[in-house]
Amino acid sequence: MTTGFPVKAAGLEIHPEVDGYVIYQAARDKVHFLNHTAVFVLELCDGALSVADIQAIFRETFPPSENPEQAVDEVLAQFVAEDLVRFDPSAASAPVETAP
Repeated sequence: MTTGFPVKAAGLEIHPEVDGYVIYQAARDKVHFLNHTAVFVLELCDGALSVADIQAIFRETFPPSENPEQAVDEVLAQFVAEDLVRFDPSAASAPVETAP
């Protein structure tokens, strides 16, 4: 997986639904449907955590899986492909943007 610090795209609207979450991405006028696990990873993409940090949190939070690092890598790769997340090699040293 790419090194650096994953940062969630600005302006995402995250809405809980019965069986997951609807993510509206206004910049692309696109709707994404994510399960609870994927949204958990997305919320960790705040620019302060590295991929290794996210993998460790995932490993501690969810029941043991065969390869939690691979699971996180696959989710992050999909997020990057869908422009939901970008990698910033210097994000941890920059102020983290928070929602009002």
